[in-house]
Amino acid sequence: MLMIDALVAHSEDECTCTKTFREGDPLVEGGRVSALAVIELFAQAAAAHFGYAGILRGGALSSGALLGTRRIDLALGTLAIGDEITIVARRAMAIPPMAQFECTASIGGRVIASGSINVAMGS
Repeated sequence: MLMIDALVAHSEDECTCTKTFREGDPLVEGGRVSALAVIELFAQAAAAHFGYAGILRGGALSSGALLGTRRIDLALGTLAIGDEITIVARRAMAIPPMAQFECTASIGGRVIASGSINVAMGS
């Protein structure tokens, strides 16, 4: 299930993605989304990072998996339909095939979630 809308910036160690939840999107209930959905947004931003890096190296997209999180801090309990969420995933460590990303999610420049995720990168 693809949830992020766009990859808007990419560098060697960081990427920025956006997501605006809409009525009918997965996880939307009664016009709101649990803020826990940012864990999946973090994972998809990390996947976009290493997927796009692979394309730049001349490869193809590969699969990956969220292994877990050490810490997630949430400033909100729910997210509203229509809020544009900016997700930044910064690679803190990589020992292929695994990596750790420090991530933030913000709305209008206000950080609404932050945390660290561990992912397995596909080959």
